[in-house]
Amino acid sequence: MNTRKRCAGVLFCSLLLACSGEVSSPGQPPPGGGPNPPGGGGGIGGGGNGGNQPMMPVNCLQPQASALQARLLTPSQYSNSVQDILQVTGDPAKGFTGGGFSRLDESALEQRANAAAAVALSASKTLAMWAPCSPPAVEATACEQQIIDRIGTKVFRRPLTADDRAQMKTLFDSGVKEKDFATGVQWFLTGMLQAPDFLYIFARPAANEKVGQVVAIEAHDVASRLAYFIWDSTPDDALMAVADTGKLTDVAELRTQVTRMLGDQRFMRGVSSFYSGWLNLPGFAEVSRDDKDFTGAVATSLATSLLTTATQIYSTPSPNLSALLSGASYPLNSVLRTFYGRPAGGTADAFAPVAMDGEGRRGIITHPGMMTLMSRPGESNPISRGLFVRRTLLCQHVPAPPTDIMIPPLPPVAAGLSTRDRLDQHTKNAVCKACHDIIDPPGFALESFDHVGRFRKIDSGKAVDTSGDMTDGADIGGPFANGEALLTKMADSRDIRSCFARNYMQHALSRGLEAADECSADKLAPAFAASGDLKQLIISIAAADSFRMRLAEGVAP
Repeated sequence: MNTRKRCAGVLFCSLLLACSGEVSSPGQPPPGGGPNPPGGGGGIGGGGNGGNQPMMPVNCLQPQASALQARLLTPSQYSNSVQDILQVTGDPAKGFTGGGFSRLDESALEQRANAAAAVALSASKTLAMWAPCSPPAVEATACEQQIIDRIGTKVFRRPLTADDRAQMKTLFDSGVKEKDFATGVQWFLTGMLQAPDFLYIFARPAANEKVGQVVAIEAHDVASRLAYFIWDSTPDDALMAVADTGKLTDVAELRTQVTRMLGDQRFMRGVSSFYSGWLNLPGFAEVSRDDKDFTGAVATSLATSLLTTATQIYSTPSPNLSALLSGASYPLNSVLRTFYGRPAGGTADAFAPVAMDGEGRRGIITHPGMMTLMSRPGESNPISRGLFVRRTLLCQHVPAPPTDIMIPPLPPVAAGLSTRDRLDQHTKNAVCKACHDIIDPPGFALESFDHVGRFRKIDSGKAVDTSGDMTDGADIGGPFANGEALLTKMADSRDIRSCFARNYMQHALSRGLEAADECSADKLAPAFAASGDLKQLIISIAAADSFRMRLAEGVAP
């Protein structure tokens, strides 16, 4: 298809190109260099806000919020949106680059143009599945206007202006003139799916607002933020109807809508989006291990099992973080049951709960997939595992190694020298000791699991030692006799809950926390630390000033 048809209108293309430059939020590194992936949490070894680095104090007696910047839909948000609006199957955004605050370069533009054309072509053949009408049952001109009014509003996630309708009609009519009604639909959709109002999430300035004021986000923009946070997709008709009344800026009505949304099956998309980032599930695409039985099927199955372990909790009446950090049963399919030496059962592809008792496992932290991700190809990695506990679970700031000194390598692998022995030798060097005294102990607590997440008692001919002392370990600090003792503390840790709340808030905002967010975080984190209620956490984040308010940057024309 030629460029004119892919773009389906000079105006929409020019607007898209105007928004394709570098966009980043205040205080954030350049695109791609932020502390977390857009729409995701801290990730393995990550941690909210770079590990809770100090920020300038703000006055929490007044509402506080940051300025909002335009953010591209993530690939999953794009695919979910077109599936929900147009009932298109498959993964339209597969292979997309760019997203979040990253630069939309020529390649990314081309990807989105091609995806829009493909989706539009498919949808133009299935009007009965998604359109409010189709000729000849409804006269063509009247049907065109119905499609523009209904689908245009869904795609733009706001009421259409007279100019919007005129531009959409021009696109539609051009396609009809070129060939027929279906072509008009195709051109209309191709242009709409490349428009900034679809591709970006942003807040429109209101008339007469003053720079520096903290103001409520407009109701339709709140609807978009809620839907992409909770459903990883576009708002539904019910949410848009409430936005039309303006009541979505009311906290009580917002809470009512969030509660409704948590009961929708699309909620699992939003949950999966968070855990995909927080657990670094994309990392499984790069995992290879020095084990002849560790195949691509094992890696893929581990990713699915790990995500299922996290998300299945939300189908229970009262999902709680303590459940995520407890228990030794994991969903395994036949591939994983074979690899980990568990009895066969059920159908080959089905993931069913399998107890892995007697191995000192405690919830998602010791899931075989987590232990595999945080390993080297041929050995466990206490450093990576320790950093995960410090940064991602406790939100502690652990600085990177200094760049102006030579860091000595670990001693080589040798018979009779366990991984812990090698790190202990490494730590005797004064250059390494200070950091490793902080990082290594929680990593040693997980040494019962090797580079593919298998349980072990012996490492290189020596008994595995999982004891240690958590210096500056918050409420899980102090000595621990073995890994199980530390993991038991983690399941009930208020500090881990507080950190988790901050990570989930980052995900909701699609960026690291800034100084203005600290007031909201300081309110919701203690409440979640006391309860661990995972659904209530989402409601609290959505009602927070940082989520539903913004710092005004200028006056609308």
